[in-house]
Amino acid sequence: MRRPFSGKILLIRRKYVAALALCVAVATIFYIINHPGLVGTTARERFLPIYSIERDDTAMSLTFNVREADCYTAQVAQTLEAYRVRATFFVTGDWVRENRDLAAHLVESGHELMNLSDDHSLLRKLPAAEIQANVLACSDAIQAATGVRPGAFRAPYGAYDDKIVALVGALGMQSVQWSVDSGDWRGLDAAAVARQVQNKAFPGAIILLHSNLYQTALAMPELITGLMEAGYTLVPVSELVYGVENTGSLPG
Repeated sequence: MRRPFSGKILLIRRKYVAALALCVAVATIFYIINHPGLVGTTARERFLPIYSIERDDTAMSLTFNVREADCYTAQVAQTLEAYRVRATFFVTGDWVRENRDLAAHLVESGHELMNLSDDHSLLRKLPAAEIQANVLACSDAIQAATGVRPGAFRAPYGAYDDKIVALVGALGMQSVQWSVDSGDWRGLDAAAVARQVQNKAFPGAIILLHSNLYQTALAMPELITGLMEAGYTLVPVSELVYGVENTGSLPG
């Protein structure tokens, strides 16, 4: 005697299996969402620098990279002092050793000197021990010239990775990038540099400039007056980030 066809029963069972699998998947997703520690054990931790700060006021920071002997950083400093603006200079150890008097004058005038590495090497190509030795050499040079040890670091060329940020953090320094690029390094003229900064400025922004460039020195009066007329307050990075005035370095 022929057995009755069982295809309908098999179809129903498959539906049950699919429904059960869906329920298990949904339950798993909700469990992971409500237990974020599980995600942390599998996801790679990221180490990120500061790009800007969320502020309730109109404070922002002008920061200047400088890595070689020049005749414009002193002019930039004079303009800043004329407008009673304090800023942050990210400098190399090589620059500090060639400009000890100017480095000291900048700090005495209320500006900050922060770490741009010792020789502006592309650090992420170096072993960990060499990265830390390079950064420490710059900090030593700044402290020897000014009496203040820097608490912030900026990667040369803006080229950072997790390893660099972690290694610098282990030395007690905060990595700081920028949120507004003035474009001075691209050869923009003074008016274009000032306009670029003014158009992109926002509360909590960190502005990238280069004090060893002629067009930057020329742009400073227009750049500063434009920002002030727009209601911005210009402060060093440490004050922007932590509200600490005129310390020369970020807290460790």
